[in-house]
Amino acid sequence: MNPKKIAEIFLPIMLALLLLPNMVFAEPEPQPIIEIDLQGVIDSVNNMFSGLSDSISGIPQAVLDSFTGFLKAEMVSFVDPLFAVMKALMLYNIDPFNYESYWFTIVSIISAFYLLLFVVVGLRFLLGCYDASHRAKAKEWFKNAIIIVIAVNASLLLYSLLLMLGSGIAQTLWNPELEQLLTIDLLDTLNFIWLGILALFVFLAMITLIVRQIFLIIAVMIFPIGIFLYFIPPLKAYGSALLHLTAIFVFMQVADVIILIGVKLFSTEFSGLPFINLISLSSGFLFIFMANLWLMGFAVTKALHEVGVKIDVVQTVKTVGTTVAALV
Repeated sequence: MNPKKIAEIFLPIMLALLLLPNMVFAEPEPQPIIEIDLQGVIDSVNNMFSGLSDSISGIPQAVLDSFTGFLKAEMVSFVDPLFAVMKALMLYNIDPFNYESYWFTIVSIISAFYLLLFVVVGLRFLLGCYDASHRAKAKEWFKNAIIIVIAVNASLLLYSLLLMLGSGIAQTLWNPELEQLLTIDLLDTLNFIWLGILALFVFLAMITLIVRQIFLIIAVMIFPIGIFLYFIPPLKAYGSALLHLTAIFVFMQVADVIILIGVKLFSTEFSGLPFINLISLSSGFLFIFMANLWLMGFAVTKALHEVGVKIDVVQTVKTVGTTVAALV
């Protein structure tokens, strides 16, 4: 073999052997040791299932709270406008001039009897000219006929003044302290049950006030009829019944404001008692409802008594109660 080729083969091998001891080999990085806390894992799983169980068991209560909260919010939004409606119904009345066409129809019908009325007056003068008592009665009829003509034609204005008097008294009695009773701040503090009771009483009281306003509209036509009948001696009882009925309905609002004033004074006097504002306000609207019903019943009963129709109130109440119980 050629010595040159041998040198080319072994020379690199020799150099590698000489350099091999000086080479530094990097130590392999140590692998991290993972320690698993089995007890901790078990505890975490148990806590997870315990929390999940509590969450599941709390779902019915959460749903109930959400539902009652929703109903309370809806009821507050229902009751709050009722307060504004109640205030308007207690302090203000209808404008009778908006129903002038109906009044004019009734007055036109009544005017047709004017001629007949004056004929009767003339006959009384003729037939009673030799009798002082008959002449006095004829003069009374003539005076009443003149009053009828004037009063019936001015009845719309007179009725308007009567309504203005009623609302004026109610507005004079109303004071800013009563505004505090009808605020939404009080409603937000109530629970669902008390709020429902208050809403019921407010709604019932409002119904009676709406019935009153409806009657005031009808009274635009009743009032001139009452005046006409009142000044005709044989029909005076009927006219008196209609006029008394109208007057009671007109001034019903004054009684309602007085009840609210009593509620405010009572809640102020016993302000230290818990829930006194709620109890007094709920009772106040219940009293308004009952007072309005009593006044309506009294007005109708008085009117019927004046025309000779007698009603056994006790028996009527029993009959109505039995009927309502049967319907329920």
